[in-house]
Amino acid sequence: MNTLAIWHQAKSQYAYAFDEKTLHILIRTQRDDFDSVELIFGDPFSWDSDSKGKVFWKHEVKSMERRYQNTDFDYYFLAIQPPYYRTKYAFILKASDETYFYGSKRLKKLQKGEEIYSQFDLSDYNNFPYLNHEDLHQTPSWVKDTVWYQIFPDRFYSYHKNSNLTWGKLPVHNNEFYGGDLKGITEKLDYLKDLGINGIYFTPIFKAGTAHKYDTEDYYQIDPQFGTNEDFKMLVEKAHEKNIKVMLDGVFNHCGYEHPFFQDVIKNGENSIYKDCFYIDKFPVVNFPLNRDQKPINYHKTKLNFLTFAFTPHMPKWNTSHPIVEDHLLGVIKYWIEKYDIDGWRLDVSNEISHDFLRQIKKVSRQAKKDTFILGENWDASYPWLMGDQMDSVMNYDLSYPLWKYLEGKIDLIKFKDIVIDYLAQTPKNVMENMFNLVGSHDTIRIKRRLKDDPRRVKLAYLFMFLSAGAPNIYYGDEIGMTGEHDPDNRRCMLWDKNDWDQDFYAYTKKLINLRKTYPVFKTSDYHFIDSNILMFTKNNQNEDILVLMNVGEQKNIDTSFLKGTYLNLMTDTPFEIHDTMDIESYGFMLLKKEA
Repeated sequence: MNTLAIWHQAKSQYAYAFDEKTLHILIRTQRDDFDSVELIFGDPFSWDSDSKGKVFWKHEVKSMERRYQNTDFDYYFLAIQPPYYRTKYAFILKASDETYFYGSKRLKKLQKGEEIYSQFDLSDYNNFPYLNHEDLHQTPSWVKDTVWYQIFPDRFYSYHKNSNLTWGKLPVHNNEFYGGDLKGITEKLDYLKDLGINGIYFTPIFKAGTAHKYDTEDYYQIDPQFGTNEDFKMLVEKAHEKNIKVMLDGVFNHCGYEHPFFQDVIKNGENSIYKDCFYIDKFPVVNFPLNRDQKPINYHKTKLNFLTFAFTPHMPKWNTSHPIVEDHLLGVIKYWIEKYDIDGWRLDVSNEISHDFLRQIKKVSRQAKKDTFILGENWDASYPWLMGDQMDSVMNYDLSYPLWKYLEGKIDLIKFKDIVIDYLAQTPKNVMENMFNLVGSHDTIRIKRRLKDDPRRVKLAYLFMFLSAGAPNIYYGDEIGMTGEHDPDNRRCMLWDKNDWDQDFYAYTKKLINLRKTYPVFKTSDYHFIDSNILMFTKNNQNEDILVLMNVGEQKNIDTSFLKGTYLNLMTDTPFEIHDTMDIESYGFMLLKKEA
């Protein structure tokens, strides 16, 4: 037995409140170390006595389900509903003729007949003190049913045609302005509606000097390049008429070099009332060369006198604990919700913002509109940010990474399944159902280029994303087969001439969106992986069972004798019979629904 593999932590992703009545409990053990695991649990204040006056703790013992297994570990799971919203609990681990007690402080081998609790002493037990409804996730119910579409506004569609650049020219450079605007996006809402989109995520649209707008100068003004505040108001109204939600990108970790607060610090130094709104090491703050417009040029060789995002003086970091900054930025949060009726905020560089300020963002957002969605840009495992008090969801790169690497051929099938199973086991289910799933964004290589411009592989990436719990996101143009290297090449102009489209992939994307809306089983949390030399898994709920086969390899003849039966091919809507073997082309797939 590998005792070092046994792991549980109270009040964590291993023990969390799923809803107002339910706790989810998880324990990890070495693979195949134990025949069974039981949970012993009860209210810490619930005691009784027998006929002889012996006092005993009232408790239950329930078998846990071995819900997940990968190469190294077993994960045992149980959902319980403590009647008084609190519980003490521990685990009973059984292997052949040995039994172990695992509590909060120790692992103990039990002798035959030995009691697993002492009279009046539950100190070895884990504690979930109280299931407070205020601490629960209050993510809006609409989020998990959303299909997002990410728009980089300058490159989507131009209504006013104000740019001197040719739309769609290559190569693309970072600070070129192609003239995409809000009225252009409004004009294309019917396109998004027809595709099946019901949520738009915009990269920043507030006044800034760059094309990407992550260097905000004025949080209360739409950048004139994109139009006016009234143009945005009209866009939101038209989107809502089509049942499309709108989410803005809030850059609250840092601002732009030209923000008036920072410019005041440059001008007035230590006498500026805004000097403590930033992290100034010493004055003067400008210790790097400027161009003729008095903007930074070469800064890579100079240690800056203030903190920034990364090491760019274009983006000084906010001190969000300062009252002036709090009032300014929280006012921004409230303003765009209350006056323009937006539905969500995506928080840029959210993992570098203090947890305290994220909590304030959540409160102000919910007070302004109770079903506002708060999404964070975290690139790693994010449970400390996803405990209900800060963000509802993060951009789910945690799932993107293994999918990318598997389809790129950088990890094999076994490693892919191991990573995904760890993700399934250690992500709370009420978090997972609202994750922002993606295979690419403005910060990554286009998924098509990542996968060697092979549309077959891109189809597999999209299929897995649409079959995952959480809300899928389409990066503008992916649906028509756009490609591109890393920034700025991944920010090409949207192609509106249908002769330039991959019509097959466009139809495929529409089909996946429709299937996801038709079959709730797509949104269930677990992939039940099947032992095979290709990626094979089932998903199921009470009413539906689907079978997914993805051939990420060269072998075409697949053993399917253990899957015999009648199915519905969901891509063609025709009956399909599985026999002993099945031919699936390299990078081909089958999506089948089990017939009764």
